[in-house]
Amino acid sequence: MRFHTASVDLAPASFSLNVMRGDLPENANALMALLDWYVQSGVDLGLDEAPHDRYADSTRAASLTEPAQSMAMLRTLPQPTAAERPRRAAAPIAAPDEAIRAAEQEASSARDLDELAARLADFPHAPFRDMAQHFLFGAGAPGARLIAFDAAPGVTEETSGEAFSGLSAKLLDNMLAAIGFDRSSATLAYVSPWRPPGDRALSPHEAAIFAPFARRRVELARPDVLLIFGEAPARIMLTTNEPVGKLRGKAFEARCGAHVARAFVFSSLEAMLKSAALKPAAWRDLRRAAEALESASNGAQL
Repeated sequence: MRFHTASVDLAPASFSLNVMRGDLPENANALMALLDWYVQSGVDLGLDEAPHDRYADSTRAASLTEPAQSMAMLRTLPQPTAAERPRRAAAPIAAPDEAIRAAEQEASSARDLDELAARLADFPHAPFRDMAQHFLFGAGAPGARLIAFDAAPGVTEETSGEAFSGLSAKLLDNMLAAIGFDRSSATLAYVSPWRPPGDRALSPHEAAIFAPFARRRVELARPDVLLIFGEAPARIMLTTNEPVGKLRGKAFEARCGAHVARAFVFSSLEAMLKSAALKPAAWRDLRRAAEALESASNGAQL
């Protein structure tokens, strides 16, 4: 009989290799010591002189199990609930530039807002798509004259599954009411329809992937005015790297495809909730946005 191990030439010099040929040593204690040494060296299986296909042996052993018994065992296993089942296949890995180009192609192919939402929901390279619980495209009236852009949903929205339902959304509702708008006459939109892990800010690369969808949304909806809250929406809509502090207090032309809208930049809603000192400047910009909307209603060129 031979012994199998992953190593070779394991026999110590004090023992004769004749043992491996079947010539037993005279001292039985020496044989026991040799076997103990093999076990300690990792030898755990004795082999016959003729080779055996161990994989085939395992297959034959498994085939002896009754199919009915196997099915009965499967039926007794706990089945995942609908919430536990995976929603979609894992996204293929793409280089950053490839993901952005794919987003541009998908967004430009959308013919209306419903198709745009469907294409974004199924876009495999979208950040956070497989991490968040809800796809939150936005709230309010589709195709309204006024679109307010926030970066992404927060904890309240993620928990409730309702877009623009947290404290920052209440602040936005109050701002809209101050200029005569509400959710029946304005669109509330996110750059990312999925909540980022830990509510962190969008990275430049993540914003670049969402940008074609956000800009195509404006092109399809054709609003007169954009209210832009925070850094990521400002970078996307105005194609600029300037900080929000340098963009406040000005009116911009946001060119999204064939459409041009008047745009006003605000600090993020979260920042305004934390610092009341930001609200006076926001009120001034809000009044300028209301004047732009009134001018558009009167037929003036934006």
